[in-house]
Amino acid sequence: SIFGNARLVGLALAAVLLTGALPDTAVAAPPRVEAAFGKDCETLLIREIDRARKEIVVAIFSITRRNITSALADAVRRGVAVRLKYDADSAKDDEMKDALKVLRKQGIQCTRITMPEGYAKMHHKFAVIDGTRVLTGSYNFTSSASTVNYENLVLIESAEIAKPFAEEFESIKGK
Repeated sequence: SIFGNARLVGLALAAVLLTGALPDTAVAAPPRVEAAFGKDCETLLIREIDRARKEIVVAIFSITRRNITSALADAVRRGVAVRLKYDADSAKDDEMKDALKVLRKQGIQCTRITMPEGYAKMHHKFAVIDGTRVLTGSYNFTSSASTVNYENLVLIESAEIAKPFAEEFESIKGK
């Protein structure tokens, strides 16, 4: 696994705690990390959307994949609050327009981000789930990303790491 070093760091920290070299309060539990590539990105994303219990915030350049819009709609029906911010230019695509219609019909707040002067695109690709899990990587939530592109998606389970992503989501503003 590409995250083998993270596991070694976690084991080293555990050894330090067991030997008493540091007080117990000095070290937080290491985050759980999982990586997906290619077609497995969609599987990981939908699994985590399905696990959501309270809130999902998504900052994404483009969303067109029906399986993903369906999973987000299902989350709303389970009582999960879902908010999405997307790049205004990506919404010129007909598939994107259709996806946004589906999401809005379910009551999902979809905010169009028109970039201020000096910026090209709202190019984020992340989701924060329940304030404790982050999904981020190259993966856009599109059919081509799910079927023909080389893509990656990383899941990080850590409230400490999720916090700055949630703050970034809140700070994203258009013109």
